[in-house]
Amino acid sequence: MLFWNRLKPPVRAFLVTSLLLVAAYLLFYGRYFAWAGDFAWGDRYVSSAFEFSTLLTWPLLIRHWDRLRRGLKSLAVGVTAVSVVIQCASLAFWLPLEIYQEETFGHPTWVILLRFKNILAMALGKRAAWGLNTEAMFQDPWDAQHITTWYFLPSLLRHCGVAPLWAVDVLYWVWGLVAVAMIVVGWHMSRLLRSRPAD
Repeated sequence: MLFWNRLKPPVRAFLVTSLLLVAAYLLFYGRYFAWAGDFAWGDRYVSSAFEFSTLLTWPLLIRHWDRLRRGLKSLAVGVTAVSVVIQCASLAFWLPLEIYQEETFGHPTWVILLRFKNILAMALGKRAAWGLNTEAMFQDPWDAQHITTWYFLPSLLRHCGVAPLWAVDVLYWVWGLVAVAMIVVGWHMSRLLRSRPAD
């Protein structure tokens, strides 16, 4: 929005229509009665419209990066980093974990903060000591298997014992190599962004 006058008409049209789409979704689903899938951290009916509306955020930031003040650059990087961390945290465990815990802890519960507490407790082996293992979590054996381990395929296969250990180890290596590749690509992209000549 800060560079509205510098944006090309097709980009402006995309931004306006995507915001109108978000508004239409909000109006349509604002009083929707069937909240199936309520394990989600947000309103799943409007999330796709919001995600679509932010599709050009980083391409536009990169295009106008040299014109941004240092504070806005820091804000953009900070918001992106927080978003990535929250998204990664949302994938660490199977989604009903905090729902089961809320049956014991009650409402209101800061679900995202509880997720980070679960991650830290799992990493340190302190789930029971911190009171995060509730009775509701173990009522269904299938659910219990899936919410008491990291929600990544190699971890699930090892925890459930449904695959040979060599296959689990191969998957861990694949995950590790992909993670390293993503870090290397991100580093190269940041170097290209810093060395890019101004328009």
